[in-house]
Amino acid sequence: MIEGSCLCGSVKYEVELIPGKIFNCHCKFCRKAHGAAYVTMALAKASTLKIFNESGSLKEHKNAIGGYRAFCVNCGSRLMNYAHDKNIYLSIALATVDTPTNLKPVAHVNTESKASWCQPDEGIPSFEGIPSGVL
Repeated sequence: MIEGSCLCGSVKYEVELIPGKIFNCHCKFCRKAHGAAYVTMALAKASTLKIFNESGSLKEHKNAIGGYRAFCVNCGSRLMNYAHDKNIYLSIALATVDTPTNLKPVAHVNTESKASWCQPDEGIPSFEGIPSGVL
């Protein structure tokens, strides 16, 4: 289990990550939502997710493809993405993890829509979309 939180600490969570399922996502949705060239996301086991949100600061945004992006309304931190049924898909923004880890991304995904000025690290594989068997 790892623990994580938003920048202001209003929302905290714990969850078990799926080993080897950490990706740098370059899709235009992640880039815009995070204001960055890409975001490193870790797939997680939905059945283990516990959210501590006593202040009611965790909010959801339903995106154009029917998924959800969860964020803190106080500080704006993006915490996770998921399908309506989190057992189908749940990913955690690795930058929000507080537990010390040595986790590293295993691939760049969705590079078909990467920022033109971004050159993904060649030390890990790159995929134009999401490779089969990832989800």
